[in-house]
Amino acid sequence: MAFVGGGSLVAEVTDARRIDASPVQANGVIDRVVHVKGGTNFRVSYRIDGQRFATEDLPVGQGTAPTEPTLGTTVCVEAAAAAPKTVRLCGQKYPSGDDVIPAKGLLALAGVAGTVMAAGWIVVTGRQQKRDSRRAGSAYGAGPRP
Repeated sequence: MAFVGGGSLVAEVTDARRIDASPVQANGVIDRVVHVKGGTNFRVSYRIDGQRFATEDLPVGQGTAPTEPTLGTTVCVEAAAAAPKTVRLCGQKYPSGDDVIPAKGLLALAGVAGTVMAAGWIVVTGRQQKRDSRRAGSAYGAGPRP
């Protein structure tokens, strides 16, 4: 499947742009429901241009209705005309939602900044310790030579 529900930020944005460029709506049907630890996985089958596709990673039922979807429930899906396997639920701006994309970007930026700062601190501390040990060593051997 080209849909990336929990994948990388770049993949999610790429998929969203692909769908936004040429969206095709279709009615999907939940044809398999699997209860797993921490939730439920739904397989949604849909047809585009006479071809049948299926995806198991659409966030069906997450915050959309008071009851959980069941087998046979119809859902609206939106696919990219050029790549029908790239799909999301109708009305979603990005596969994980509009608010997740900036949050992931900021989280990645904060992680990089923290790593750079920690590396800088390690380098500076190491250099300072070397200077201190050289100074201490030269202080003991600074007496007159015979």
